[in-house]
Amino acid sequence: MYFCQPLLLICTILILAVHTQCKKDLKGPGRSSCCFSDFRQGYCNFSEVRVIDIPQECTSLVFNGAFVGSTFQVDNADLQINYTVLDELLKSEIDVFIYYGPSVESNWTLMFPNECSDGGKNLSKAMEGLNTFLTDHKGLAGVILTAIQSEPEESAFPTYSENFKKYVDVLRKKFPELIIGLDIFGGVLMNQYMDPKFTWLNISVIDYAIDFYAVTTEYFNLCTADFRNTGVAPLNGSNTNHTLDKLKDVLQQACIPTEKTYFTFILNPDTPDDTLTMCDVNNEKVCTQPQVACDWCVETLLSYNEKGQFAHTNGAGFIARYIDFDDPNNCCNCEKPFPTFNAILDGFNGVPTKPCDLFDLP
Repeated sequence: MYFCQPLLLICTILILAVHTQCKKDLKGPGRSSCCFSDFRQGYCNFSEVRVIDIPQECTSLVFNGAFVGSTFQVDNADLQINYTVLDELLKSEIDVFIYYGPSVESNWTLMFPNECSDGGKNLSKAMEGLNTFLTDHKGLAGVILTAIQSEPEESAFPTYSENFKKYVDVLRKKFPELIIGLDIFGGVLMNQYMDPKFTWLNISVIDYAIDFYAVTTEYFNLCTADFRNTGVAPLNGSNTNHTLDKLKDVLQQACIPTEKTYFTFILNPDTPDDTLTMCDVNNEKVCTQPQVACDWCVETLLSYNEKGQFAHTNGAGFIARYIDFDDPNNCCNCEKPFPTFNAILDGFNGVPTKPCDLFDLP
């Protein structure tokens, strides 16, 4: 990463530039966006969650993803993504975004306009594939670019930021009405600053081309006994370097403007058993089968409320992932369905969340 003094000056200039923009000119998913999965009904065989049943406070909807395969087209053959869910979201009257990127992280560099991408032909193929996808699923407000190069493994890509910027420039020229977000794993970004292996992503290079950042706290820490009552993305603590308070400092170092930052919070428990899926690990089971959740990393409504406060202080909003697994049938007998989303929203709005006995079991 970049640590030199000139970068600090650049950061200051960027922050001042964003502050001088009218807020109405900033594009994003809104203060309380809701992310849908594509597998609740088809894979888990759970009851369907309709768009009309989710909280009215969802300012936009985000679909799980469209991923580019080996032919640089949106590939559904291997991933088996259910795009009928996306089509249902597009029938709503609010903005719909979709996570978009290569199915393999390292393939980003193959789509950049450089010597690795067959003289730019791969980039053209990817744009053609995205155009086909957008034509088949009309009405998308924007894409959230995901699966960018994350943990450094073998070697550096010295011009990664510059080439990524060129890619985004082409994307914006090809689809001028599309809002462009960037998905950043908070834990990965922190590692790049705390233990840098090589230069990776220079936000000051790409910021002007990015409308907003979706900073996710998913997989922030591994689920262990230390996170039994806080979840894997605690606000603070001495047992891990990955806390939200420390993430706040890294975001400032990385020159990511507060006005363009949206924190992605996972709404479900985590578990030490990585063989379990959301079909097995969810809020409904926390309340109806507490005996199976004894070693899960389960948050309280208070900790979700604190996350909302954090998002309000340090960002422009939050993305709740996944809304369709947030106890839509109110098995927990809380004040209303979708208890964790509402607790985050309460925190964002500066109001306390009412206790929920079944959800907040010790």
